[in-house]
Amino acid sequence: MPRLIDHQAREEAIVEAAWRVLVRDGAAAVSVRNVAAEAGLATASLRRAFPSQSDLLVACLTLMGTRAEARIRALRSRPDAVAMAMAQLGETMPLDDQRRVEMGVYVVLGIAALSDPALRAAHQRIDAGIERLCASVVASLSPSAPRSERSRATRHLHALLDGLALHLLHGMSPRAATNTLRDYVVSLAKA
Repeated sequence: MPRLIDHQAREEAIVEAAWRVLVRDGAAAVSVRNVAAEAGLATASLRRAFPSQSDLLVACLTLMGTRAEARIRALRSRPDAVAMAMAQLGETMPLDDQRRVEMGVYVVLGIAALSDPALRAAHQRIDAGIERLCASVVASLSPSAPRSERSRATRHLHALLDGLALHLLHGMSPRAATNTLRDYVVSLAKA
């Protein structure tokens, strides 16, 4: 009897192998040979799952975004808007090993997206998701603020998240980053 292959699990394993290569060696090292070796697969198996390098890199970004969204959806409701906002926003920040890898992938492929239209589209989808999360957080914290103020606060929050993520990747302590984010979130709740 032929062996059944869980294609989704195999694709995720390949993407996770690509993440390790990306974070360790950079985007230029994401070749069929390197990723197949990292995943412990034959190159033909990798090619069946991802016919091109671009397909693989887009899948790297897509899985990262899917996992962050799933973590946010899985959060239990918090007693107050500030606590809920911090929990949601925290899922987008590299505060543990898993999220550090994801953010490393996001940053490396974000740079590659500057010259690759397929990656650019995938990166923009993730960025738009973060923007929607920020808008939702701002709306929950400042529901009576005028639309223009909520729009400005959304842009500021998004920029703060991006900046804190980069600082965390470069050694900022998770506590300092969380406190900085909390200060801004609390200021939105008071507005």
